Amino acid sequence: MHATFIKLAKYNQLMNVAVFAAADVLTDERRKADAGAFFKSIHLTLNHILWADKNWLRRFVIAGYGYGRLTAGIYENIQDKISDHRFELHSDFAALKQDRAAVDAKLLTWVTEALNEERLNQVLHYRNANNEDMSRSVGDILTHLFNHQTHHRGQITTLLTQQGVDIGVTDYISLSTRW
Repeated sequence: MHATFIKLAKYNQLMNVAVFAAADVLTDERRKADAGAFFKSIHLTLNHILWADKNWLRRFVIAGYGYGRLTAGIYENIQDKISDHRFELHSDFAALKQDRAAVDAKLLTWVTEALNEERLNQVLHYRNANNEDMSRSVGDILTHLFNHQTHHRGQITTLLTQQGVDIGVTDYISLSTRW
């Protein structure tokens, strides 16, 4: 499974670059326009994905599962907003894009260098956004993290398409030949 998670982290990074590049052709006003999506706009949906990733990575760090590759710095701008899934991390698109790229690089490094089969099977005990005690394996949480991103990127792809922006091929099976 470790090799699969490395591929998923690479796919994740590649698709985030593609989504941000596609969104970059729009004006700030168009990116931030309420399009009737769950998080209203492209910009706020991108913010939500990053917020969620930072929340999960925060839980790994707090539990001691950062293994020197993830540190508290990765979640410092959400510390007091860990239950607010609509929190806007960055109103500035360039800052959002830069933070996304930095988190993706750290995530890929962590998955590649710090995780292994044994660590993927470790159980993470955490409190969810409703302050309930939860427990899941690291592997299950990573599956959720990558699936969550794919779900919301699909929403963003639809919003981009509605604005005449084609992101191109997004299928994992087509892109996984790159690694």
